[in-house]
Amino acid sequence: MNLKLLMSRTCPFDLKPEYADEMTLDETTGIKHKAACVWKLLGNDYSNEQLEKYCSLYGITSEQALKWKDYWIE
Repeated sequence: MNLKLLMSRTCPFDLKPEYADEMTLDETTGIKHKAACVWKLLGNDYSNEQLEKYCSLYGITSEQALKWKDYWIE
């Protein structure tokens, strides 16, 4: 996932091309952080439908989210 692609045109600073590599996430790290968003929203009390909904919104599978659940939820 390239953060340059996520930045809006109204961003107050410009990401220079020479820094793009430093701002690129590998696939595993991207999934891990998307799972963090899912678990922050859901917490421990959730239904399978809610899990599927939020995973879909963040572009990951429920299996990927569940893999990182113990990491993000104490």
